[in-house]
Amino acid sequence: MKTHTFGGKWIDDLNLELQGSDRACAILSGAILDERLKELIKKYLLPSSNTKNDKLLGRSAPIESFSSRIELAQRLNLISAKTSTSLNWVRDIRNAAAHQEEFSLENDSYKDKISNLISELKIKEKAPSLLKEPYDKLKGNFISVIIILTISLELEEKETKQTSHQPTDALSHFSMSDKKG
Repeated sequence: MKTHTFGGKWIDDLNLELQGSDRACAILSGAILDERLKELIKKYLLPSSNTKNDKLLGRSAPIESFSSRIELAQRLNLISAKTSTSLNWVRDIRNAAAHQEEFSLENDSYKDKISNLISELKIKEKAPSLLKEPYDKLKGNFISVIIILTISLELEEKETKQTSHQPTDALSHFSMSDKKG
């Protein structure tokens, strides 16, 4: 089994958010996961013919949104249904934070989602140290979820290979004859 090292700037940024606002933490968390998901999809797909403006994954493109990237990644079998569900819960929290000036993770709805994420990802069983100080409070629990999901997406990206499907090019073999036999 290969070993991988994970982390980088995103983990430093998340840890800084332990001291920041819940709103900033949720928005940053969504952005980190959205970017990781975009990179996973890009690795699988053939490269864009236009390197400056990716018409599929770029700005104002069909797969620009976090929700469409989650859906595409699951349908391409790049992520599991469990990861898709977890990413959608984080997306819901991120969207709420982006649209509510007085956002708090302490809201019962978000508390429940964070609790569900911890259960879904089995953090208590598989990585209990991620629920200890400084991650023992609600925001820390949320950041632990983001750490697990980000590492999961990074691992998927490292293991993913570009699609090798070759089109049949049926049109070059297609012909119609008006000859009557």
